[in-house]
Amino acid sequence: MNKRLRRALFSIAAVSLLGLAGCQSPNTDTNGAGNKTNNMTSSPVVQGHHATVNLQDSQFQPVSIHVTVGTTVTWKNDDSMAHTVTSGADRTADGKFDSGELDPGKSFSYTFTKAGTYPYFCAYHGDMNGTVIVTATGSSASSASGNSASGNSMNMGMNMSGSNDTSDTNSAAGSSETTSDKVAPLGTGTSGEPEGKDDIRLLPYKLVNGVKVFHLTAEPVWWQVKPGEKVEAWAYNGSVPGPEIKVDEGDKVKIIVDNKLPEGTTVHWHGLDVPFAQDGTGGISQPDIKPGHTWTYTFTVNAPAGTYMYHSHPMTDMLKQENMGLWGPFIVEPKGTGWRQVHPGYQDEYTLIVNDSPQFGYTINGLSYPATPVMPAKVGDKVLVHLINIGSMDHPMHLHGFHFQVINQDGYPIKDPLTLDTIDTSPGSTYDLSFVANQPGKWLFHCHIADHTTDGSQMSGMITMFDVTK
Repeated sequence: MNKRLRRALFSIAAVSLLGLAGCQSPNTDTNGAGNKTNNMTSSPVVQGHHATVNLQDSQFQPVSIHVTVGTTVTWKNDDSMAHTVTSGADRTADGKFDSGELDPGKSFSYTFTKAGTYPYFCAYHGDMNGTVIVTATGSSASSASGNSASGNSMNMGMNMSGSNDTSDTNSAAGSSETTSDKVAPLGTGTSGEPEGKDDIRLLPYKLVNGVKVFHLTAEPVWWQVKPGEKVEAWAYNGSVPGPEIKVDEGDKVKIIVDNKLPEGTTVHWHGLDVPFAQDGTGGISQPDIKPGHTWTYTFTVNAPAGTYMYHSHPMTDMLKQENMGLWGPFIVEPKGTGWRQVHPGYQDEYTLIVNDSPQFGYTINGLSYPATPVMPAKVGDKVLVHLINIGSMDHPMHLHGFHFQVINQDGYPIKDPLTLDTIDTSPGSTYDLSFVANQPGKWLFHCHIADHTTDGSQMSGMITMFDVTK
């Protein structure tokens, strides 16, 4: 068994990207082949005018075939997951043919009317490549390149080409210079991501045929925990925490992850009940995403409205990657409404992530007091707080001036909400807190363990505040 096949057998990440537009019909003529052939271990010569390639175990079988002009090749998906059959060299779609999303049990056919070499690939799986070599009747196998079509209509605004996915992928300033021994400039979040009053950025998406398509880039940056304190971080889209992914119940989502780290990584959707192949557990549900490669996660949000998170979960160095900053919030809202509509009267909504990473110290939203966010509210406002503990310690979070109700835990509503002024958050847990800001003042919200809120003599670390004004 060759290395490519072993890797393919190991990959069980199922995704369901919408098909690229512009697919030619099976009898459409083509202007020649791509500009590069793949090295294949076997290239059977097919006799007759029909040939079949099976998609099985995340592999094209056979990987390479020889056919004559006029042959119709049928790709049959015998796998347990969706694939694509997308023409193009170097995993870049060229517009000659594309199956779109080919679900298990489905087939796609294309008739080759001109000689040439036609590389193709699955847009969802980086190790899944194949070649059709077409020769004139009676001639020997050829790898003539011919003229390559541009296929501009194929991309629908984004280039789904595995590790070569460069269009529309978010990256922080200077990330193109990132190497294993050099980090990008100070991370401030990717351009175009709006920043909330809680200092967390909102991840934008594109709606493509009813699917919300997001882009995450894992990359090294410098991160300023507070003025004068700059540390190296590994961040999603240049910010710690990573940008907030906000969706509605029942949404279909596609999240394309670009790995610009010097080592492999994955993304786990913590608290969301997703299919096994989308779980993002390195070495278990998928191989680690190699440096310079992309991976696409696709699932339907079946979780109830509440607070969840995402974080790295590679086969190796999970602790290191989380300590470096690879985590972010995932908020599910009621379908078609939003918190203000389902809970009438909410004027303010904030997300707070507590962390005790040795890389950053004790932080809220990646920042240490006095750099932590100051969240405004008006007297009488009803405030909703999405609270997440991504650290490795318990943190009893205490609110000055008000009592709050704990209305959700780990994404699920609490039948009889608790009324507290301090909630002991445990590692990996999430909560939704609700309170009415009924008196003015600058009210602290902080961990009640003194070591986590001081640097010896001064307040520091895990402290933020609500600034309530009339």
